[in-house]
Amino acid sequence: MKLAMLSVDQEGPGIISVKWEYVTKIRSDKTFQVTMKDGLVLITRLDSSFFVITENTIDNIVEIVRLKGKFLQRMSGDVSLGFNYAKSSDIYTFNFAGNATYRIPKNELTLRLNTVITKSGTDSAAAKKKDISIGYLRRLENSFFAGSQLGWQQNTELGLRSRFALNGMAGKIPIINNHRRLLTGIGLSLNEEQSNESNNYKTNLESLAAIQFKEFRYSFPKLSIDVLYTIFPSLTDWGRLRSEFQLNTSVEVFKDFNVGLSFYDSYDNRPPEGAASKNDFSFNFTITYKFNK
Repeated sequence: MKLAMLSVDQEGPGIISVKWEYVTKIRSDKTFQVTMKDGLVLITRLDSSFFVITENTIDNIVEIVRLKGKFLQRMSGDVSLGFNYAKSSDIYTFNFAGNATYRIPKNELTLRLNTVITKSGTDSAAAKKKDISIGYLRRLENSFFAGSQLGWQQNTELGLRSRFALNGMAGKIPIINNHRRLLTGIGLSLNEEQSNESNNYKTNLESLAAIQFKEFRYSFPKLSIDVLYTIFPSLTDWGRLRSEFQLNTSVEVFKDFNVGLSFYDSYDNRPPEGAASKNDFSFNFTITYKFNK
């Protein structure tokens, strides 16, 4: 059960989905990772002892994930493609994004890839924004979490040819229910960056603060909104401030396929040498396929 929707895979009719608000009783002898409203994460069977001995109720459950043995069955994610063209300005934008999450009890490993290429018919060079990262998250008691991320970035509009970053973060999930999530965290980022105009790398140490909000609606049509905002005040280059904002919206058109809009805004008040601007942003229309959701 995810995002207020219970999915049951049966041999005959296939996957049957039921809104969680209509479920009054559930039983299974399989092993699940169950997340409660108070942030408690349990590895348990959904048998009579779970509901009677622990006094748990249906209303207190916000997520149920089957702990399957096979590697591919533990993975979930999505792939998105988008393309925009404006004849008046002769500018086209292509974007590709992919996410894959591998889950084991109380731990998540996530691979993310995002590419946006913008080109004007009057300019021989294309502006490129690329991000790839692998992240780890560990759920702790009382809705706390700890995590780390290793990533690489490129943004030619901001003068960034290459940035390798290692981030560490801890925080809390103050809101978690069947329709929304709110995650907050703080940490540090150690990175090496190379500008468009240089072959040398510069080492930076930054603090970071992040907030992520997700909203889900499963009445027709099915809607989702995902917002992530992160700021990076520099500790080694005092006064420098970077920020990353990402907004993704989607509407399900038919099973596992969604259409939506994505928006990003990258800001650096002291961008690397060769930057065309301190700010880079883009709107994109996307088509998304979700697997093992």
